[in-house]
Amino acid sequence: MIDSSAPVFLQTANRFGIKLGLSRMQALLAKLGDPHKDLRAVHIAGTNGKGSVSAYCAAMLACDGHKVGLYTSPFLERFSERIRILNGKEGLLAWEKDDRYGEIGKDDLERLSAIVEQAVAQLLKEGEEHPTEFELVTAVAFLYFREKHCDYVVLETGLGGRLDSTNVIEKPVCSLITALGYDHMDRLGNTLSEIAGEKGGIIKEGCPVFAMDTNQAAVTAAEAGQARAKLEEIAREKHAPLTFVGNDEAKKIRSDLSGQTFSFDGTEYTTPMHGAYQLSNAGLALRAMQDLVSGQARNEGLLHTRWKGRLEVVTEDLPIILDGAHNPQGITVFCDFLEDTKELKRCRPCELIMGVMADKDVKKMLSILAERWCVPIGRITFVRPEQTRAMQADALKSAFDEVLREGKAFYNSQSCMYNAREKLASIDDATEACRIALDRAVKNRSPLYVIGSLYLLGQVRETIVSGWQKIQEKT
Repeated sequence: MIDSSAPVFLQTANRFGIKLGLSRMQALLAKLGDPHKDLRAVHIAGTNGKGSVSAYCAAMLACDGHKVGLYTSPFLERFSERIRILNGKEGLLAWEKDDRYGEIGKDDLERLSAIVEQAVAQLLKEGEEHPTEFELVTAVAFLYFREKHCDYVVLETGLGGRLDSTNVIEKPVCSLITALGYDHMDRLGNTLSEIAGEKGGIIKEGCPVFAMDTNQAAVTAAEAGQARAKLEEIAREKHAPLTFVGNDEAKKIRSDLSGQTFSFDGTEYTTPMHGAYQLSNAGLALRAMQDLVSGQARNEGLLHTRWKGRLEVVTEDLPIILDGAHNPQGITVFCDFLEDTKELKRCRPCELIMGVMADKDVKKMLSILAERWCVPIGRITFVRPEQTRAMQADALKSAFDEVLREGKAFYNSQSCMYNAREKLASIDDATEACRIALDRAVKNRSPLYVIGSLYLLGQVRETIVSGWQKIQEKT
């Protein structure tokens, strides 16, 4: 995904598709003076939670006084989000206040992209294959982090691990493998063991690796055991110390709209991030950082970590919550959050905006929403995100109407979805729908929830955040 503010060279490179392999990347970096060899990297792969774990690790390192480069993908609103530098604790606190802080500037992005473009031209003259868009962006990031003399660089893989462009890193400080699941099976394998093998490809000779327990909600015990055995096998071959972090090692103490407090290894921590999965992510990051940063840095790093678009509480006042719940698992997590957050059940009937991609399991998502919804509902507005794969708003509304007619929620007078069919609306223009819903939410003092595709959140987040800020300024 590229936005119009990115250099044209990068915008047009997506025509080269997604191609796994390291040869193109190695050839390109050689032309650029191998900038990756000067970086001290924390390398992170996995199916779910990579972005949050990367943010946690970068925050802890920054709180320990380090200049930290952070490379993540995809972006939510701006291409420049993918390449960021946090200059110590002050940098982290600045990012907390302004999510644009630390992003690569337009001039640096243009200048470094031009350097990469020249290197690609040389490769093509020599008969080499054109690098992919992700390889080009990764090369820009490596150049930028070396140029800025980062103490550490936290690198999130793009796809897989073994053949991912970031895996040119030869000796990371440590490697992390987050929760595993079934995704990109056409490229990574049909079994969890095969997927683990691809993710475990980032494990390097003698370098410590920290992995999330392979027992996940969507896999059987046998699958989890095979995946664990595969990671153990790779670690043995690489003589890499391997530490598994259990999903239940981080134990929740309390939670509310401001975040979650939990215990880990007998120490109490607080994170503003929501959802039970974020405690598991935090536990993995804590274990990986325990020998790299101080206890105070770990504590403060978690306290000031933000990762927008994932159960993001824009404001507790109404409240306004944005969540990229784009598949059945995501909808389940969102409903879990509603059930666990007592403040929301006492609120006035809410405004709900939803938009999804048509190639997702939409009926399953809507069925979970209908059965699990547990807070008062005022209006549900279905929208169409600006993306070619997006489902039409009317079609999504019709699908939900059918789910309500077929499901238990329609007949259960105790359900918060009772009579919801009378509250359904559709507006193709997602941005306009959010403006209308925000105005109505403010007028009625009602919560506003925006859920579904990350494309939707990327499109409307600025409208909601800036709209709320303007309302606050007037009052």
